Amino acid sequence: MMNLFCIIILLLINIDLKAQMYDESQIFNCKDDNYDEEQEQINSQKLKLFPIDCWIFVILSPVTFIISIRIIYEFLKDFRLFGGPGDVIFVITVTNAIQSLIQFSTALYVFIEDQAPANLFCDITGIATSIVFVISNLNIFIFSAYPLALVYNTLEKTVKFVRISNYSLTTLIIILVILAFIFDDNIISITLNGMCAISATHKSFWDYIIATIYLVVFLLFATMSIIYVFAFKKLVPKMSSIRQLRGQYLRYYQKFIIFSLVMKFFLGIFSAINLLNCYIFYKSYLLASETCQNVTQALCILGQVIIITRDPLLIPKLKHSQTSESQSEMDSPNVSKTEISMQQFNLLEQLQKEMKKTQVISMLAGIQMFIKQNQDNTIIYKDLEINDDQDDTEESSSGDLSELIEIAHQPFTPEEVQECLVINLNNDLIKSQFNDTQNIQVFQMRCILYAPKIFNYFVTLDNIDLEDSFDVNKNLQQIENFTGPDGGKSGEFFFFSHNNQLIMKTMRQQEVNTYKKRLLNFATYQANNPESLLNKIYGMYTFERVEKSEAKVHFLIMKNLSLGVPKNQILRTYDLKGSEYDREVLAKKSESDLSKLTLKDLDFFKIEKQIWVDQSIIKKLNQNLSKDTDFLEKQKLIDYSLLVMIIDWKEKKQQFFQHLGGQQINFNPSIKEQGIYYHIGIIDYLQQWNVNKSLERKTKKIIQMNLHLDTSAQEPNRYGKRFKEKLINRILPL
Repeated sequence: MMNLFCIIILLLINIDLKAQMYDESQIFNCKDDNYDEEQEQINSQKLKLFPIDCWIFVILSPVTFIISIRIIYEFLKDFRLFGGPGDVIFVITVTNAIQSLIQFSTALYVFIEDQAPANLFCDITGIATSIVFVISNLNIFIFSAYPLALVYNTLEKTVKFVRISNYSLTTLIIILVILAFIFDDNIISITLNGMCAISATHKSFWDYIIATIYLVVFLLFATMSIIYVFAFKKLVPKMSSIRQLRGQYLRYYQKFIIFSLVMKFFLGIFSAINLLNCYIFYKSYLLASETCQNVTQALCILGQVIIITRDPLLIPKLKHSQTSESQSEMDSPNVSKTEISMQQFNLLEQLQKEMKKTQVISMLAGIQMFIKQNQDNTIIYKDLEINDDQDDTEESSSGDLSELIEIAHQPFTPEEVQECLVINLNNDLIKSQFNDTQNIQVFQMRCILYAPKIFNYFVTLDNIDLEDSFDVNKNLQQIENFTGPDGGKSGEFFFFSHNNQLIMKTMRQQEVNTYKKRLLNFATYQANNPESLLNKIYGMYTFERVEKSEAKVHFLIMKNLSLGVPKNQILRTYDLKGSEYDREVLAKKSESDLSKLTLKDLDFFKIEKQIWVDQSIIKKLNQNLSKDTDFLEKQKLIDYSLLVMIIDWKEKKQQFFQHLGGQQINFNPSIKEQGIYYHIGIIDYLQQWNVNKSLERKTKKIIQMNLHLDTSAQEPNRYGKRFKEKLINRILPL
């Protein structure tokens, strides 16, 4: 492509020397303040596209447009292509198609009318050019940043954030350009290279401001793109399972970014020459830079769409796609070859999956290593400097022991809360400690387990087998097939152990801080209240990769209330908060199989009415839930939920009793149907009341124009009161 570019430049110089296409009569003077109609027409003629520019547009633009339409067709044929950075690629392709259409139509206009574009034609193409130019450059920048964000935040959902940000900025750009034109229709005019766009011709101050902004944006784009490439190489390790994907994607990624950077650099050079020639030099031979700018722009969008057609990430080649589909019909009529083709081509998704898999394996291996560690070998975690990003407010509480209810004994000390174990995890350590028969690979990580003696107390008390649940080899199949669940409303990452009895869930830094400050309170309360319905936490960890130590992965291990029951035995699941605003699922979804949904408060009262258990159990549950709510209220915590799972244990009753141990309070038989049990527990109780929650509540009230709106987020005392009155007392009436 660059060779072709150089040949065209030499050809243009040759044409200039022989035909004298560029002469002094074509020089536009930006300092000319004469605005009478006759002079305006003369000036407009000086900005008309040169014949060679028109021919370049007529030849190259249809090629760009046809290729772009072919790519757009592939996207519309299979909407799965919009996943990952597909949104960005699609927008770049659409903007390139529009730019090629504008170039072609402008060239035809000049050929037919023998004058520069004017009136309505100039307004329409000018608005379109201004919009697509900004959007295209924005998306090229996002495309360079997206892969890094994906591998940097391996366990987080990046796609949704990028999509929302991109579409929001795109909409904002379109609105701003249209509003600018509405309030000042003279803002659109002929630019120095003969195209209609937002222009500041005759206004030297704004011309230089626009040129400076362009230079700053280009330098930022170039700098960040180079940083992204180096950071991408650093963050994606050269492991055998990842190396090939890493190399394949980097080759394509660098090709697109470097090509775009080079072309944008030349565009900036030619644009600067045009501007200086207009204000300072007034040389006829420099008029060739206008042609060079147009040729560079045409080649830039053509080169981009050609590179996109070779993109192994998203766009299957037509020939391969047709071959794959026909082969699929012959070989395996029950398997969708489109899905296989997508798996083969979507390198970035494969790379993210491999990174996520390695991350999870590293976390499991770290847990196994902590089990093997001598817990007497602990250190004080304050010395590790990991208490950053504290989110204290006036109403936050570290919760001293005087806040606890009915303390019978204090089995833990503040010193035990501040202890932690630290392991430097790497592949050599794994090979020396495990009988590694499957070549398990881990990230080089620094792993921290908080308060090991306290968490070990509850692990032993509840007879939890962490070693078996998080055995790396036993979980390999689970990891390999893992596609979710990712996020939910909180956006956190969940992983269920192979026996489905424990859950590994990532935490935000704020939740880590909240729990660390209250850990002694929680541990003391739960030790003194064995029938508490607060879902048990069996460990809290921080893992930080050597390559990106500033970005920590915090996670906890907690009990899965379903007790590892197969999904087909879970009849219904409810997440209850005691609120009525936006707490209904069935009204929004047409899913007939309720077991596939997480239902909410209004759904519960329509379907279940209450929890149908023996009256003595109702009394005990009501008392314990009320006590737990009082405790959470004193800890200044909000937004917790009562998880109610209705599970059919008729066929696996013996297995059910094996799981019970001393935790019968969480699992209670229905009096309406034999073999049906209610699994009950309070979850997600690490959110403290802060400014963000207050703002969220006020915003919802303003949007709904209802000052008495019963939003989910409330101050701790109001949240606790509502939780007891509108939920506990209602579903467990005394």
